[in-house]
Amino acid sequence: MRPVPSWPPMPSGGVPIAQPPRRRASQIAVWWLMGVIGVLFGLMLVAYVMRMSLGDWRPLPSLPVLWVNTGVLAAACIVMQSSVWQAKRGELRRSRRDWMAAGVLAMVFVIGQLWVWRDLVARHYGVAGNPANSFFFLLTGLHALHLIGGLVAWALLMPRAISHGTRARRLALTAQYWHFLLVLWLVLFAAVANLTPEIAQRLCGVSQ
Repeated sequence: MRPVPSWPPMPSGGVPIAQPPRRRASQIAVWWLMGVIGVLFGLMLVAYVMRMSLGDWRPLPSLPVLWVNTGVLAAACIVMQSSVWQAKRGELRRSRRDWMAAGVLAMVFVIGQLWVWRDLVARHYGVAGNPANSFFFLLTGLHALHLIGGLVAWALLMPRAISHGTRARRLALTAQYWHFLLVLWLVLFAAVANLTPEIAQRLCGVSQ
């Protein structure tokens, strides 16, 4: 038998409306969050391409450390998904172990990004040096900011002594957000590594 939905109190004799399950509401909230962030970065990438099409764009030097950082973030998401699977099987100790490892890897990614920024500044590619520099710091900085928000959610789930079913659902929602951040980073990295002023000019219909 299906559970009877809980009804909210009627303020003045109206027809009660069934409340959506908390699980579904949480999922919708995560989707909305990812949608808003995706639109934000999509608009920024459009601005990135349009600005690149202008003549004063000087590309950044090769940054091989970004490949290492990308691998670290991918590993963090894989280990985080392993934690979700462990929680669903009721193996909470292994789940917490993997969850801890995923957070550590994510922190390593942030540290790696900080190293890249510091290296660029040391090589005189500061924020104000060129539009290419400014966009790189803006895109990667905003991504890191959203990732730090994900680390807050990660930390909140670390000490909780909750049932394995509830824990698995919460871990799964948080992991979805992290997987989204990985995909978003892959798009940003591909844009930074592969887009050139010539490609941007063709995309924008600018004659060379």
